[in-house]
Amino acid sequence: MFIRKKKNRSGSSTIVAVSKKNGTFREVKNFGTAKTVEDLDALYAEACKWLRTHDGQQEIDFDNVMGREEEGIMRVVDNIDSVLINGTQILLK
Repeated sequence: MFIRKKKNRSGSSTIVAVSKKNGTFREVKNFGTAKTVEDLDALYAEACKWLRTHDGQQEIDFDNVMGREEEGIMRVVDNIDSVLINGTQILLK
């Protein structure tokens, strides 16, 4: 699903959410029509916000996850005692 800016014959533009399935496009939701760039940008922002919450794949919040991942990585790295590089000896046997 994606957002499309569609030009009309009257010179205005329409913002619609479009889904493509089996080669055919289907309008899911119409967000309105605008003649000015400012109104068009406002409609596009509203459509993007709607798409983030209603699309099949939701937006994932990574804000708090990153700090916990870094702590886990540092804990693993701190627990490494030694590293043996035996790859070439194993390959040449």
